[in-house]
Amino acid sequence: MPGLLEIHNLSKSFDTTKVINDFSMEVTEGTLCCLVGPNGAGKTTTMDLITGRIKPTSGKIVFANEDITAKHEHIIARSGIGRKFQVPAVLRDMTVRQNLEVAYSRQTNPFWNLFKFRVAGLKQKLDEIATLAGLTGRLNDRAGILSHGETQWLEIGMVLMQEPRLLLMDEPIAGMTEGEIEKTVRIFRDLRKTATLVVVEHDMGFVREIADEVVVMHMGSLLAQGTIQQIEGNARVREVYLGEQEAA
Repeated sequence: MPGLLEIHNLSKSFDTTKVINDFSMEVTEGTLCCLVGPNGAGKTTTMDLITGRIKPTSGKIVFANEDITAKHEHIIARSGIGRKFQVPAVLRDMTVRQNLEVAYSRQTNPFWNLFKFRVAGLKQKLDEIATLAGLTGRLNDRAGILSHGETQWLEIGMVLMQEPRLLLMDEPIAGMTEGEIEKTVRIFRDLRKTATLVVVEHDMGFVREIADEVVVMHMGSLLAQGTIQQIEGNARVREVYLGEQEAA
């Protein structure tokens, strides 16, 4: 059975520099896949290619049995792929509730988005996401006063409000305290029960806690793919990546 996301022989060059080099991977629906590798391995570029921010030089990306390689970014988003960037992009002058409401809206009219939220299912969805993200007690607070971790959780909630079939998360615990990371582990364990996720992450402790599958990139290519136990036991991965982390 084909994966929900399939990447076939993907390559991307900027001028004469090849950033992604014949890269392939597959993500099974209902799993959480962590994409790891040294800095400059091509992880974020791969996310950009999946979402249509940039176009590949060659290769193919298939989502839910549909070739999305040449599609525009907004078309790919509407097809069911949601993305959270490393730096949160929330509406800081609006409340947590309003941020979640705006994310849920299917309308493009900004006036409607701000003032007309009588959408079927909104309250139930908002309550569900606020509970999952641990923000129930913050719904009426302005987003600009949230801690860094709470801001990350709000943006995760905003992506979830769009009800994507596939969630892409770029370094979701960057800058978090140990307590915030522990809570984020719990959030992702809940998410993996009902969602399919690809998470770019450097923190292997976090990866061990959440991943069903781990894909290791090196110099734009696939180095290894497997369970966390298989990856940690891979001599080449230890040489290229895990050894570097242990030394750090």
